[in-house]
Amino acid sequence: MKFYIREWSDNTIVLMTESGHVLACFKSIKEALAACEEWYSYNSQEQKYEVQIQYRQSPSGYISVPASPEVA
Repeated sequence: MKFYIREWSDNTIVLMTESGHVLACFKSIKEALAACEEWYSYNSQEQKYEVQIQYRQSPSGYISVPASPEVA
């Protein structure tokens, strides 16, 4: 499963599926990444994809970057 982490305009962090379904809300990107790692550890048969993080760049747009070890 591909996961995406997105920062909403109200500073809420959400974990989403590739199709855009919100799975959970978190207080930090670090917590959302930990949830992804936990899911992959329980579902080891699943292909592990790089998690994309969509940071709120401005009121009108987002910037999407791969998760890096510094965030975790």
